[in-house]
Amino acid sequence: MLVLALDTSTPSVTAGVVRLWRPHEMINPDAGAGLLEPTTLLAEKSVNNAFAHAEQLLPLARAALRDAGHTLEDLDAVVVGLGPGPFTGLRVGIATAAALGDGLDIAVHGVPSHDGVARSLAHGLWTGGEVLVVTDARRREVYLSVYGSSGARLLGPLVVAPAGVPDLLAENGLAPGSVAGAGAALLDPQRRPSFDPALIETAGAAITLGLVERAAVPLLTGAVPGPLTPLYLRRPDATEPGARKSVLAR
Repeated sequence: MLVLALDTSTPSVTAGVVRLWRPHEMINPDAGAGLLEPTTLLAEKSVNNAFAHAEQLLPLARAALRDAGHTLEDLDAVVVGLGPGPFTGLRVGIATAAALGDGLDIAVHGVPSHDGVARSLAHGLWTGGEVLVVTDARRREVYLSVYGSSGARLLGPLVVAPAGVPDLLAENGLAPGSVAGAGAALLDPQRRPSFDPALIETAGAAITLGLVERAAVPLLTGAVPGPLTPLYLRRPDATEPGARKSVLAR
């Protein structure tokens, strides 16, 4: 299967093309009884610009497809990161994925973006133990998720102030030894010297590969995709105006 993966949950706008092999296709005739890797990242394009999600996402997707030697018409499915993230960024990513699915008549699966980050670390970056995935939630807060050594999510995603992270983890009996994600630098160990998880450098991680691997089972089994519900985790700043109040004395 040829899968396009999109993520707009952080200031980085990312599109990648992943080859997902079906079980019967994984036998490699050139390696005897050897098996191919179930997923292959063919190309990934990313731009770090928090204010250009709408302008950059589709061109990045076309560029990734071009580098992979394919076009939109070759796609079998789309996977999109559901956040957590800012309202505008997530809306762009999810709306684009849904439009591609409708236009190409292919399935669109949503995956929490932190799940994609955690899964991407499994490719040689995460050596085991619990890992904390953190992204910037703005307003002096972070989005946080914790994953066990098996890759299962143990906590989150949720919103918390950086200073409150150690207590939150302790209350839930969690002790991650490493931290990753675009918001990892927002956790200041100087405020709590006893809390200083090792930073995982994610420059070599491909979130689009992680998103597709998280969605592999429904993709391969042809499961009906669930609703593309964005993980805002809090209400947007803009709200509908209420009824006008009368200034006349009554």
